[in-house]
Amino acid sequence: MASQPSDRAEWLKRTLRGAAGGPLASTTARHRTRGAYYRRMGRIVGTVLGAILAIWLVFTSIGWFSAVFKTFLITGLIAAVVFIVVWLLAGRRRQD
Repeated sequence: MASQPSDRAEWLKRTLRGAAGGPLASTTARHRTRGAYYRRMGRIVGTVLGAILAIWLVFTSIGWFSAVFKTFLITGLIAAVVFIVVWLLAGRRRQD
């Protein structure tokens, strides 16, 4: 161990920081995460992406429903016009 006070202070700094050669270096490396904000940032990014996807799904489903409604409306109008035309032509008197 170091005998001089300045060496002892340096050793204490390296030990408390977990620098290489200190007794805490092996224990601190075991408990480190992948990054400083790994879990918290991952949760925030997941929440933001989930909200964006949910909003996208809502607007997409509104678009799908409106497209189906317009298709059925146009098909129904065409069918009604054809029915009325056929009904008028069938009810007409024949002139021979």
